[in-house]
Amino acid sequence: MPLPRLVLSSAVRAACLAVWMWGSTATAQTTSDTVVGFARDLTTERYLYTEVHELSSAPDGRVLSGVSRYFDPQGREVARKTLDYRFHRTVPRYRLDIPAQGYAEGIVAENPDAVAFKSYKGKEERRSLPMAPAPVAADSGFNQLIMDLWPRIRAGETVRFGLIVAGRTARYEFRARRMEDVTIQGTAATRVRVEPDSVLRFVVDPIVLTYDIAGTRLMVYEGVSNILDPETGKVYPKVRITYGGPAPAEARWPRP
Repeated sequence: MPLPRLVLSSAVRAACLAVWMWGSTATAQTTSDTVVGFARDLTTERYLYTEVHELSSAPDGRVLSGVSRYFDPQGREVARKTLDYRFHRTVPRYRLDIPAQGYAEGIVAENPDAVAFKSYKGKEERRSLPMAPAPVAADSGFNQLIMDLWPRIRAGETVRFGLIVAGRTARYEFRARRMEDVTIQGTAATRVRVEPDSVLRFVVDPIVLTYDIAGTRLMVYEGVSNILDPETGKVYPKVRITYGGPAPAEARWPRP
């Protein structure tokens, strides 16, 4: 797969672990939320897969950990990711496994540098990557970073940040800016354009994220996928993933 797609799919795509409460249960110490996303081909509207993100949060709202599972249209699990935010808010320790491809990636430490790894068919590579300069994010910690930067984005500022991409064992510089305000299913929202802050932006398509006006939940993702098409062995190049609303008839996943 080409570098630009991996850069975007392994980093920005992870923003889809948003704090949208599809259903939740609370204890005296933690709150458990389930986030469900429905992915379609952006051009043909063909249904591709279902994402199920289970989040555990502290009483003050801090996300502590998560488990993400991905299901094909037949309801078969094709990938799984575990996340631990306790050590860093925007650079979580995580591991993504795609068994059918013999692939895994993740971050195992982030102090003082992030230690990223990727493994393909038994061959593993590890590398220490700089956390500075800040702000910086990795995988689903990107969503936390967007929330932190939201007042600046809403104000029209172009914000710049680093993204640690375990799938490339590298760090890249990105930028985000507000595009326009829209209304989705009666809810006021803001569309945000995310792209490399380098010459890569001239050879790759941007990713467009739609958040609610408050910047507290991701509503729509449009761009490259981080899930592989089993027919090609490559990422889906253009998908639209929606969060909230009724589940499409084509969606299949184990429900409680």
